[in-house]
Amino acid sequence: MDMGTILRVNLTTGKMTRESADRYEKWIGGIGVAQQILYDEVKPWMSPFDPGNRFIVATGAMTGMLCPGSGRIAAVTKSPMTTGIASGNAGGVFAPKMKYAGFDYIVFEGRSRKPVYLYLRNGEAKLLSADEISGKTVGESVDWFEEKHGRQVSSMCIGPAGENLVRYACVTIDRFRVIGKCGFGAVMGSKNLKAIVADGSEGSVKPADLYGLKKKLDDIYARIDSNANYKHLMDYGTLCHIPGKYLTAGFSFRHGQDLNIPKEMAEAYDPDNIVGTYRVHQSSCGGCFVGCQNHHRMLSGDNAGKVVGGAPFNSVLNFGTKLDVTNYGFCVEATWLCNDLGMDMDAVAEILGWLMECYEKGLITAEQINGMDLPFGEEKNSLELIKMIGYRKGVGDILAEGVARAAASFSRETEYYGIHMKGNDLYEILRPLIGYGFGAAVSTRGGSHVLGSPVCESSKFNEAEREMAFRKFKVKTFNDPLAYDGKAEIVTYYESLTRACSSMGLCIFVSDWQQIHMLDHQDLADLLKYSVGLEITAEELRERMMAELSLEKVFNYCHAGFTREDDMPKERLFKEKVPSGPAKGAVLDYDKWNAMLDHYYEIHGWDTETGTPTPETLHSLGLDNLIPDLMQPAQVPGHAFIHEDLVK
Repeated sequence: MDMGTILRVNLTTGKMTRESADRYEKWIGGIGVAQQILYDEVKPWMSPFDPGNRFIVATGAMTGMLCPGSGRIAAVTKSPMTTGIASGNAGGVFAPKMKYAGFDYIVFEGRSRKPVYLYLRNGEAKLLSADEISGKTVGESVDWFEEKHGRQVSSMCIGPAGENLVRYACVTIDRFRVIGKCGFGAVMGSKNLKAIVADGSEGSVKPADLYGLKKKLDDIYARIDSNANYKHLMDYGTLCHIPGKYLTAGFSFRHGQDLNIPKEMAEAYDPDNIVGTYRVHQSSCGGCFVGCQNHHRMLSGDNAGKVVGGAPFNSVLNFGTKLDVTNYGFCVEATWLCNDLGMDMDAVAEILGWLMECYEKGLITAEQINGMDLPFGEEKNSLELIKMIGYRKGVGDILAEGVARAAASFSRETEYYGIHMKGNDLYEILRPLIGYGFGAAVSTRGGSHVLGSPVCESSKFNEAEREMAFRKFKVKTFNDPLAYDGKAEIVTYYESLTRACSSMGLCIFVSDWQQIHMLDHQDLADLLKYSVGLEITAEELRERMMAELSLEKVFNYCHAGFTREDDMPKERLFKEKVPSGPAKGAVLDYDKWNAMLDHYYEIHGWDTETGTPTPETLHSLGLDNLIPDLMQPAQVPGHAFIHEDLVK
């Protein structure tokens, strides 16, 4: 298996070198390779903004193979939000453009004295001045790149938020696709790296077995075509999930004070109403035909007429129901503003929801937020606060730190209402969906549903699908959202599957995470054989992904000091029952959660007291070199920011 080329870029000196990635074959590609490089080269004493921190961009084994879902580009760094490991990926066309330009991985280190961007074309890489677009928004920067290099280029770019080191600043792909969680944009900003621009218009990749790959792709196309749920995804994007979420308590209402939204709000956010009023068209990522990316037009305000891509279900939950706003136009504008400034909208919405609840309870006053009135439902001031955060103006300078650190700057009482995991602001809803919530809680990057959380708990299954789910999970509670038994097994299954997708450059929407009949470990093993010639069994693939997860856990232990306590949700979720709706009375059970956590650690071969891999487990996974690091926990834990001494 040819692992491709690593481009190393020292931003301090401007020197660039190339090397083969073959020594990382165990990790297949994508985040697997990137995380091993991060582990090897970033020391625990380095802060996320230290020039020695790495910012790593990675394509996957399937990138450029024209497989549905193969348009994902991955990034890995040390997180400004958690000080632990950060991994993420986004769609679009940047991944194939980068690979076609001749590069599989890029490792940035150091810090440039002036703003720069990296330009890739036909196997050549150049560091060019970004002085002209310093301080510009993502949209303005992309316009500049296309005018300078042509509309065929694709870019990974930061906005003002990244330049101003907003801790949850994101990296935006071509205006609308986002690597959101963890603060990747802030790390780029700390390195004075404005963007990466790839022109791969003349490149290509050659599969190891073209006939075998074509036959496998035909099978995948047929599975998608035969499933009505993919038709809904093509018609509405992830907005298609809104009716189901309404029936299963899947909305945070007024910052999670309830999980049941009013009927009139549900009707206002009905996908048919939204599509009929706002939609311009749908689009797909490179190599995919599902077309789940919405493009909606803003209808009022200063930006009326502007077409916005990337207004998914998250937009409704974040800026609609969480803030008690019944206006999809506001959701679109807030999403666009976050994308253009370069901020993770999930984190922004958590900050706004937390502020509104604390304001409602009298814990934060208007004087503390620059004289603003901020009740639930307030649209104008919310948009103004988003801008203030992006530019770190006024109270935005505090809010740019994330809810955990911001609460420490206000009062101990406000900390109770800020919902985060390991310092990462939490988007996921935990109480009505135990497996989904558990996967988010134990996620190594802090509060993430895309590296282990199952969505099958709220899905509808026919008999054949039930039999298929049981064969895969070996438990019967996959469709019981409030059950604790069996959820550790299901989360473990998806921890492996989602990491395999992220290592291969595949979107989890074409896997059995989205629909139970779609790609599983055996399918992924088949794709690896036909695309890159890697002979691997489904079980071997699972084991490699479990090794990847254990590496992440050891990194977090050594860099952030995370242990078992950091896999526990916030106290509030164990105390406050859902007051109404389908999940009325639901609250996390402390004893059952701990028993589930014990079982989860036992499945992985991790110490049940610390939550870290045992030496025996690391040895069995071929990670003997990590064993000495178990004796070196972080000296400044990642949760030190909420220490009592920091509370005013």
